Amino acid sequence: MSFAVMQLPERSAVHDQYLALSRLQETAQADAFAGRLLLRAAFDTDGIAVVLASSVAGAASLCLEAEGELLREGLRAGFCDFVVGPLDEALRILKNELRRGRSISVGVAADPESCIAEMVERGLQPDLVSSSTAASRAWTILRERGAAVVPAAAFPEPRALVEWSADPAASMSALAQLAVNALDPEQPDTAARRRWLERSPAYLGRRLGGRQCLRMTPAEIAIFLPGVQTLFPAASVTVDGAGA
Repeated sequence: MSFAVMQLPERSAVHDQYLALSRLQETAQADAFAGRLLLRAAFDTDGIAVVLASSVAGAASLCLEAEGELLREGLRAGFCDFVVGPLDEALRILKNELRRGRSISVGVAADPESCIAEMVERGLQPDLVSSSTAASRAWTILRERGAAVVPAAAFPEPRALVEWSADPAASMSALAQLAVNALDPEQPDTAARRRWLERSPAYLGRRLGGRQCLRMTPAEIAIFLPGVQTLFPAASVTVDGAGA
């Protein structure tokens, strides 16, 4: 007997998906996604990135996946909060959390197309949709009813990916604050990147935690790196994969 194996996204893929998702909102408010529901079909590599990105953004997510073991492994890794069988049970969990504007992720171990068709029939409408196979009529109806399609991960130029880690782990929060202090307030996504630094450690789980990453401009890097080298000389920092 063979079992599906969860394929993890890169930490940077989650970050970039989060930035792409954030650009759907024309506001710098921290609660812009509170009370919004994202529907994802497939808990594959991209699906994990989308679910984590939506959690960091503050949205609730409902992920449909026929391979229940993938969802259960995601639950054990800390990537989702609940895994259930019936769609009704997932909706009961989501109902109160959406009303309160809380971020939560629920996986349903069932056939995605059947669940989507049931949602359409019952008039259940997500705010955002994401799928690797979105060709069904039911999926199209959700979009026609107003669901926004989650864009593919992307980042504005010129940006470099900066990644870092430090021991003890308590130093990570201080490094994050150095990164926050280096951010250019004139960049349109500075508020979103600040939220990534503040919120993502709570959602990346054991498998993706331990390091942090951020897309930064050359000017921001020129502020960040000297601060790290002065205050945390033993920290490990890479810029686009090149040791710094």
